[in-house]
Amino acid sequence: MPLPYAKPPLSQQLPKHLRSGKLRTDIISPRLCDDAIQRLAPSLAPYVGCTIIDENPGVGLWSSKLHEFLKPRRHVLLERDKRYLPFLQPLLNAPGSRYKHLDWGYETIRHPDAYVKEGVIPTVQEAKAEGSLMLIVANYAGQKASKLERDIGSRAHLKAIDFAHAARQSEAFNVYGPTRVLMWASDTDRKYMIPKATIDRNKIAAYLEASFHVEQIVGGGNKGNQKSREDAIELESRRRVAERMANEGIVLPPDRRFVLEDVLCNSSTISRSWHRELEELEEGFKSQKLSQFEGQPPGPLISFAAGRRPKQYSETTPEYKRWRKLDNVLKGENKQIEKVNQYLRRQDEIDQLDLEAHRDGIDPNTQAELLTELDAKIKVYKDAISILREKERFRLNCMDDERRAFAMDPPLLMWDRRTAEPLLTQPDEFWPSYNEGLSLVDFQTIDPQPFPMTDEQSFCFDIVTANLLGISASSDIKSLGKWAPGAFEALVPQVPAFTDPRKGGRRDAESIRNRTLTPEMLYGLAIAWDKWLFKPLFSSPGMTQSGAEPMQLRRGARQSV
Repeated sequence: MPLPYAKPPLSQQLPKHLRSGKLRTDIISPRLCDDAIQRLAPSLAPYVGCTIIDENPGVGLWSSKLHEFLKPRRHVLLERDKRYLPFLQPLLNAPGSRYKHLDWGYETIRHPDAYVKEGVIPTVQEAKAEGSLMLIVANYAGQKASKLERDIGSRAHLKAIDFAHAARQSEAFNVYGPTRVLMWASDTDRKYMIPKATIDRNKIAAYLEASFHVEQIVGGGNKGNQKSREDAIELESRRRVAERMANEGIVLPPDRRFVLEDVLCNSSTISRSWHRELEELEEGFKSQKLSQFEGQPPGPLISFAAGRRPKQYSETTPEYKRWRKLDNVLKGENKQIEKVNQYLRRQDEIDQLDLEAHRDGIDPNTQAELLTELDAKIKVYKDAISILREKERFRLNCMDDERRAFAMDPPLLMWDRRTAEPLLTQPDEFWPSYNEGLSLVDFQTIDPQPFPMTDEQSFCFDIVTANLLGISASSDIKSLGKWAPGAFEALVPQVPAFTDPRKGGRRDAESIRNRTLTPEMLYGLAIAWDKWLFKPLFSSPGMTQSGAEPMQLRRGARQSV
């Protein structure tokens, strides 16, 4: 049964010690819960009658709404904070209640055997006999990481990594079969689990991509991706999503839909926060609503020859100075972007030739000729970009990565594979009122796992991914040699995906930035690393400096990875 939410609003029912804003963030909008469940309904159908493990249910609104829809055989509420019990007690005391409350610590909740011993969930054999699935529900919004966890980031990130490991190794609740997770997290935490631009893609996203289809069900639309990539890419991404939604019959409530900005910049430019300010200033002077000079009324713009400006026009207004400054910056920026676009067009020609040389059924002699031509073009191109200034090179790399990631089939980013747009939220739908907003992230385990690994290979995958997509994510793949001398030359040739353009690779593997490494490439490197006789010692300081988590490096007493 749903909780009896009567007036006053739930935020006012909370005791003062739960309204202080110092604890986790709770979902207090019944309508948001209903809209989220409606959005999830088609994919949740197989979970009717499942077992729910519900971590941090808090006030229990989301939990009770899910319970009412799924009618689970059993619903375990893992709530350690006794101050929430008055909200959960009606659920536990209801006639025929299928809720069970446990106040276990974080270490215990990951082990299914403990639940079986407590008698709150069935054994694996019993679950398979009754045909029930396992669903994990969690709220990690507003929860800080412990001292041990801070090297990884937030509690949400740590749990996401745990879920990825369990799925990869069929451990924890995955012994019952592929386990699904619905996680509430802050939009900042979501940003690194489902990045909306490759510049934000890191090791956490890579861990998840290897084992899950990850989708944002609820969240702030395009927040966290304010013009990180070109409008042409963003528009095409949204067009594809609109097509999928139409095919699946998904319709979002009008007030839950993200609305694109009224003015979109041309794909050859990059919009920044000050572009709108520049437009407003320009319109203000054009319509004669702003004054050009201090102490003078608004009017047409006046220009004077050098040294012949009258005294009353000696000082221009702050608005005019700002307008001229932004206008000059824009001209310089567009000039730089056009220069970068010239190089991007040349890179696109190289990529198309690379694809042509790898088309199915190509004649070997024709392929050899194309590869010779390709090598010559690559050399000329690399010589040309070697003289670019640092800012130009950085912009070139960023734009190249975004275009290449989106051009992959399927696109590299999970954000570009989404089934539908996320549902927009309002700050007052959470407590404390959260201007940033919360995201509901849906983790669906890929079955069968696309990259099966042994324990050792899985550990190697962690080490390789943590180092390449940690602090060196913007570097190219040759950074392998910084923490493992000779690794680039020894390992990359063993992974065919690096040079296969159909799998996100390039003939010139050196030009691949770490943030665009596909799960297949990382998996291939992990397998090659596991077999490599000359890998560095397990305690190598270079590996720690490159971004591998200390918790991983302390694993066991082995001397090599």
